[in-house]
Amino acid sequence: MKKLKAWQIILLIIFYPVGIVYLIVYLCKKSKNKSAAPRFDLATAQIERDFHTKVVGVSFNNADGSSRQEAIKTCRSGEDIVLKPVPTKEYPDAIGVFSKAGKQIGFLNADLAHDLKYKYPTNPMSCAISDIHGGEENKNLGVNLHVIIYKKQS
Repeated sequence: MKKLKAWQIILLIIFYPVGIVYLIVYLCKKSKNKSAAPRFDLATAQIERDFHTKVVGVSFNNADGSSRQEAIKTCRSGEDIVLKPVPTKEYPDAIGVFSKAGKQIGFLNADLAHDLKYKYPTNPMSCAISDIHGGEENKNLGVNLHVIIYKKQS
């Protein structure tokens, strides 16, 4: 085996760690790009279904005791809404309706929740408050949603 000269040893000491760091950074960036979900382009998206629906269960309190009516008071028309599965033994397909602040304001009706779970499980969708109504003299506030389900992009 050939003996290395002093200048070759110095170059190895300098560039070997740099090469390892570069390799680690390259591999990390490559794995991030692979795991990133493809972006959904709203400009070219085709609509599968576009409808309005009301939120049910708005007059009840949440499991933690918080008032859905108080949560609705903080919401505004046009505000985006988050839909989350909240299955129970009685309603395994239940989908909760949550404000941007994370407070539950009610549920989707059972038929719609079933459709979303089984007909459109991976379709992109948008959901926003179309209007808030009621609240006068002993009436509870109610919430209507505008839901758009987009066709899957391949």
